[in-house]
Amino acid sequence: MNARQSISATLTRFGKLHDKDIDLGLGRMHKLLERCGNPHLSLPPTIHVAGSNGKGSTIAFLAAMTKQQGLQCHVHTSPHLQRLNERYQLAGQQISDAALAELLHEVENINRGDPATVFELLTLAMFIAFSREPADLAIIEVGLGGELDATNCIQRPTLSLITPIALEHTDWLGKELSGIAQAKAGIIKPDCPVFSARQPDEAHAILQKTAARQRAEFKTSGEHFQCWQEDGHLLWQNDDVLLDLPLPSLPGQHQIENADLAIAAAISLGWGEQAIAEGLKTANWPGRLQSVKPFSPLGPEAEVWLDGAHNPHAAQALAIFLQQRQQRTPANLHLVFAMQRTKDVAGFLGPLLDLSPHIHVVPLPSAPSPVSPLELMEKVAATGLKVTVHAGLEDALAQLPSDRVRLLVTGSLYLIGNFLDLANKNARPKAGIS
Repeated sequence: MNARQSISATLTRFGKLHDKDIDLGLGRMHKLLERCGNPHLSLPPTIHVAGSNGKGSTIAFLAAMTKQQGLQCHVHTSPHLQRLNERYQLAGQQISDAALAELLHEVENINRGDPATVFELLTLAMFIAFSREPADLAIIEVGLGGELDATNCIQRPTLSLITPIALEHTDWLGKELSGIAQAKAGIIKPDCPVFSARQPDEAHAILQKTAARQRAEFKTSGEHFQCWQEDGHLLWQNDDVLLDLPLPSLPGQHQIENADLAIAAAISLGWGEQAIAEGLKTANWPGRLQSVKPFSPLGPEAEVWLDGAHNPHAAQALAIFLQQRQQRTPANLHLVFAMQRTKDVAGFLGPLLDLSPHIHVVPLPSAPSPVSPLELMEKVAATGLKVTVHAGLEDALAQLPSDRVRLLVTGSLYLIGNFLDLANKNARPKAGIS
């Protein structure tokens, strides 16, 4: 069995240990950490990142700035698009198959077959790996919520960052914004500075109150720092400094907001303007408004975008981006679409209605709880949008019109991963005849 096969087999065994995909709480994590010497207490200085949208992009900017500052950084993100290795960046390098296979085997032995969710065991792997490899900084993304998330065993982060909060994961976090904000506020630790993006008033009040209770310095965009676009530049300002920076490499107006938070963190750490500028220019975050070259069966003139947006707040940012593209260069707008059952289909599609896209519903076999294509078709049809159901992703692409098409693949990161797998498969050279 090679390393890739070992990783897959171990993940399969992990998936049988608990009857729930998600079971929030820290009791099992603390037990596991104690069994292996509490590696979470031996991390490099750590930035902990929670929020509903923009976590990955904010982390991508910060990681790029860290590199430009001449520092080494561990990065944990989730979920992954194609390979589990993506979740573990060790001192700037994605973990190898061999190292990951060995690490997961070690975690399996530590767990001893006890009930644990897959995410908890993968988080334990992260803590172990990050504690062993030297680095100047660790950036760790929350999996779900914050307060009861497996990553929240971190006791004294150097910084806590909170990206925009919106209604999401209501099956676990509740259907009220206040409850969701309370969960995110759970990463705020005593005497540890907190930086927040602009928030709805209700969420802002909860974050501010929690920070005061924890005696944590709390700074928020629009009040203590701000960022805006002007004449092809990005300007960032706080009480002490005004920076004239390049626009972010990541497309979309919403990336200004994500860059704003990353810059605030970098300034607080004392990083230089040049490192911040170069980080903005070089940041890369696949699957989030990612432009992809068309491949067969797509026509050569197709414009293809991938975005893992899956909640109404993210859809609003997506709609603004598409409106701008359509205004500059009109094209036939088509969406290849799939979603998990836990998501708000109507809420997601609402911001996109004025664009009148043709929706192409496809199955999502890699996801744990997808909406069936027929049920999803009914939900889309109820919005008044034109909708077609397809047997699979390749079938949907083959049935797109041959004239100028602007294609967006969205609704689930699982779908983005499936599309990238298909794109890679089509990009491989065909075997020749000898």
